Amino acid sequence: MKAVKKEYMHYLIALIIGIVLAVALQPTNGLTDLGVRVIAILIPVLYLWLTTNTHWTSLLALGLLVCTQAMTANEVWANSLGHFVAITVIVYMLLNVCLKETGVIDKIAIWFVTRKFVQGRPYAFMAMFFASNIIIGLFMDNLSLAVIYVAIAGSLCERIGVQKGDPFYVCIFTGTLWGNVILSIASPIAHALPNIIMGLAETQLGISISYADWLMVGVPFSVIMFFAIMIAVRIWNPDTSAFKNFDVEAVKRDSKPLGKDGKIAAVVFIIVVIFVLAPSILKGVMPVVMGYLNSVGVVVPAIMGVVALTLIRVDNKPVLDVPAAFRQVPFPVVIFAGTVSCFAVPISSEATGISVWLGNIFQPLVEGLPAMAVVVILMIVAIIMTNFLSNTVTMVLFFNIGVVLLANGSLHMGAFTIVIALAASMATITPSAAVPSPLFFGPGHLTMTGTIKWNLIFVVLSFFACLLMMPLATMLLG
Repeated sequence: MKAVKKEYMHYLIALIIGIVLAVALQPTNGLTDLGVRVIAILIPVLYLWLTTNTHWTSLLALGLLVCTQAMTANEVWANSLGHFVAITVIVYMLLNVCLKETGVIDKIAIWFVTRKFVQGRPYAFMAMFFASNIIIGLFMDNLSLAVIYVAIAGSLCERIGVQKGDPFYVCIFTGTLWGNVILSIASPIAHALPNIIMGLAETQLGISISYADWLMVGVPFSVIMFFAIMIAVRIWNPDTSAFKNFDVEAVKRDSKPLGKDGKIAAVVFIIVVIFVLAPSILKGVMPVVMGYLNSVGVVVPAIMGVVALTLIRVDNKPVLDVPAAFRQVPFPVVIFAGTVSCFAVPISSEATGISVWLGNIFQPLVEGLPAMAVVVILMIVAIIMTNFLSNTVTMVLFFNIGVVLLANGSLHMGAFTIVIALAASMATITPSAAVPSPLFFGPGHLTMTGTIKWNLIFVVLSFFACLLMMPLATMLLG
């Protein structure tokens, strides 16, 4: 009952914020009447996203955006649920469901931790387990992977003989959470966050960031952050004496062999990834063919992969049961991603004047500072904010502030887009910081008090990694 009252209090606060903004905010300093209406909708919606939920509130936001008349109804639907982000997330999540259901992910994870050199070496075990999480996560959405890896980590901890609250147990689950946070942003394949901000960059800056471009920055970032994880673990130095109970050969024997359906799913997924990345990597080799594949985009290969897995049958069953797989797609995430993408249109529109208005507000605060200093400030505040609020909202907010403050300078805005997304995704401290966090904190695998020290170390290391990525991203993206 108390929780319900608190929730309705947030609804009332959001309503009051909207009314006050609509009445008190004046169309001056570049802001138009349309801009006032949009802000009077956007700020209360942001508040609700941060305090209540992102599902029905996102639908409400779309309806209210139509009411502002900043966009027509058809424009709102086309730029939200019709946005490429929505279909991309849906189709790749279907492929991820197939990889999960056929046992491909479990098999890869177990392979990593059953190498002979792991026997008797707890830090080698953790390094291999965390590496598998990050590597697989480059190709799988982090929520699904978190579900799988929480189960695998629990099973491995049981074999080792450690329980909730034991330092080694907490360290394994914390490292898994850290890897999950990294993979949520390091790769655009099957991940909503990169696709959202790639869409914003194209809409607001006219910059096209390909999957290959993103991975060119994301993969080095993943490698750097893997070492950051291991540095944090070594500083932690938990009691690992129980690891003597871990028998590599026994785990290997108990692992089920990958079935025919799993092998087919893995091959089809690899082919999809090749078709997605090839246009950027091989554009100079076969320009006509690669040009055509590039024009097709990243969704069509995934659609063809879904169709192939549906048509191919093993034991008279499709490798991918699409109706069943659709039930596992988190549609609130899809709607949220589409809504965030849609709001990019009125924010950047000359008719609303919001971007000009924001520039007139923020520009005096950083006047005279070098562009890189502005980026550093934005990264620091984003990393702090994202650990207490939604990483998606944080990413979108600081991207838009950065666009206003940096777009007219000489800074590489494609590099900034990726790096501010990296910073806004380093969310590990609280259960509300990222979508998969409740899977770790909710069942008691982790507690804030038990992990705060180590999370702070990880966050500091994350900042230095993001700082390093700005010049590296600028160089890689040219």
